[in-house]
Amino acid sequence: MDLITAHQAAAITGARNWDAVAARHPERTASMAAGLMRGDRLADAVVAEYFDRHGTPDAMPWRDVVAALENRDSPTPLPPALTAFLDAVGTPPSWYDPALARAGAMAWWRFGSLQSSTLYQSLIYGYQARGFTRPLSATGRLTEGTWDRVQSTARWVALATAPECMEIGHPGWVQTLRIRLVHAMVRHHLVRQWWDTEQWGVPINQTYSQLTITAGFLALPLRIGHDFGLRYSAAEREAITHMWRWIGSVMGVDDDLLPRSFADAQDIDRVARAFQMEPDPDARTLVSALLDDGYRTEVPLPPLPPVVANAINGAVHTVTRPVLRTLFASVSTRWVDEDVASAMGLRATPLHNVVALARPLVRSREVLRALGVLGSDTRVAQRELRLVTSQLGIDLADPDAGRYGRVA
Repeated sequence: MDLITAHQAAAITGARNWDAVAARHPERTASMAAGLMRGDRLADAVVAEYFDRHGTPDAMPWRDVVAALENRDSPTPLPPALTAFLDAVGTPPSWYDPALARAGAMAWWRFGSLQSSTLYQSLIYGYQARGFTRPLSATGRLTEGTWDRVQSTARWVALATAPECMEIGHPGWVQTLRIRLVHAMVRHHLVRQWWDTEQWGVPINQTYSQLTITAGFLALPLRIGHDFGLRYSAAEREAITHMWRWIGSVMGVDDDLLPRSFADAQDIDRVARAFQMEPDPDARTLVSALLDDGYRTEVPLPPLPPVVANAINGAVHTVTRPVLRTLFASVSTRWVDEDVASAMGLRATPLHNVVALARPLVRSREVLRALGVLGSDTRVAQRELRLVTSQLGIDLADPDAGRYGRVA
């Protein structure tokens, strides 16, 4: 069911001014409205097939379904829907250029530590949308496991954006498909149990996925980076866009919803930001949980026994958390509309100007990079990648780097 009225779209999304935005951007909003009623046909078929066969002699255990993502040449015959899924994901679209995606990854990781820190803003961006918060509320994951959710999502972003990791069969590609099937499983359970599709749209729908990839993980981090003083060339922006377009395609976002250029991504983001959102009441709870338990303050203490180091870091985190909570909450208001920020419990303070204080440091670092003092751009990106992945416990040399269980 793709047909949907403007009134339904406004109710599903919480956008108070849907009609006004639709009048200015009729084609874009029409595709967004239709996407609210669409899931992921291929992944949903895999999950439906799994439950249809469950308990029968030819049933395949779920662990084997997931394992097939890494071992597509298994001699064991695979069910039809899973075979169709693997055939589709193993055949990239005609527009995909692996070299351009790798160039985007190298540009992204040139300042990867800053880009990785924007994950918190990407999550807060998502929390303003009811389509994001309702599935979390339905699964009881509002305040539980926040740290694990942030860490697992950060690991996925690192794997998906690391150079070459998103190529077919590589860890980022495998992990992205794992998440895609998890989303399909969540969709299946919610719709079968109590989810009101007509009132709320399809859970984890195409429009939610489009905006998560294009606005939350692409446009927003680049806008934040620009605010900090980070500059990309036009070619680098196009390469980064291509990288995220490919990630979105593997994640199951319909091709017509993915950005074809950086200008297209900006337009999608601009339309999304034009909506006057009314967040679900659970959004405040999610933001509060993120600010309370979405980070850890850790000091490297390699010479000490783990028990002692953990105790010291626990004490440091307890002391610094109130200050950091206020800082993160204030800085986050720079990139969220004032009304939405207030609804989610965020309040601007003079601390949000810390971004302006950091800007000269970022620009100085970029000058040193341009002069070659920090080494080649490739060396810089590799160094940033090692820094972030080591903090996340990822060893990219390990063939099992993509095995992280629940992510996102």
